[in-house]
Amino acid sequence: MKPILIIILLLATLFLFFLSISYLTNPLLVDSHEKVAFIIPHADDETIGAGGIISMLSNSGCKLHFDLMTSGNKIGVGTISVDDYYKANVSKMHYLGDIGNNTIKIDNYYNVNISKNVSEGDRKGIIREDSFKQVMKVINVTNYKTHGFDDGALTTDEVFSVMEELYLKDGYTTFYTTTGDGNPDHHACHEAMKKMKEKYPNLKYRQFPIYYYFMGRGRTNPTQPLNYNYIDVNVNKYGNMKKRMFSVYYNIHIILPSFYPHSDGLISDGMERIYY
Repeated sequence: MKPILIIILLLATLFLFFLSISYLTNPLLVDSHEKVAFIIPHADDETIGAGGIISMLSNSGCKLHFDLMTSGNKIGVGTISVDDYYKANVSKMHYLGDIGNNTIKIDNYYNVNISKNVSEGDRKGIIREDSFKQVMKVINVTNYKTHGFDDGALTTDEVFSVMEELYLKDGYTTFYTTTGDGNPDHHACHEAMKKMKEKYPNLKYRQFPIYYYFMGRGRTNPTQPLNYNYIDVNVNKYGNMKKRMFSVYYNIHIILPSFYPHSDGLISDGMERIYY
């Protein structure tokens, strides 16, 4: 055999060896033909828990799809009205228009007019769903759907039906969603994935924690994955993209910190944990 052929064979063998090692050390690697679906309980969960992974998968050329399950319309204890906050913080607002107008226009990242006749919760849901759509633009994803279920009332069956249809009708074979952690909507997604895994065990199932990145909540709401195999992925390479994604949500926090209290900037641009 000619030396050049021997060299080519050796290089090919080494390439396949290192490729196999890469897949063993990073089970999240996919090829460009794979169809990956993210099932998101609330707008911002995808960014906090897997913004870097999403960027990595997008760069791989695989087909990404997102289902945003709830509108995020729940109003927490201590939340004040938009009007009261506006009156108290006129100098800090990013709103345009007069407080007496029939609509409040958020004209920073968002292009949405909200009637003042809607409930406080529905107003919040509109803002959060719209911000999710802006994040989809940031990562250049057009294949997504918002379902608008009430925040805090999502059921396992609602999520399962979405996941099952994505597999049976649309051919998605890799699924990402949140771990269980005490949040009822996170738990519904977790249980739906458990149900999918029992019925369709040959698909790929991945979970990302949310409260893991919040010091206080991480202690009181421990992560509950389906499987405790995990990989910590260095997403520093995608840190700028993740910050661009999160800035859309964080802008709500700057505008109305009592209206949208949880986006306090605690995101990781170094490591992201994925259970598989």
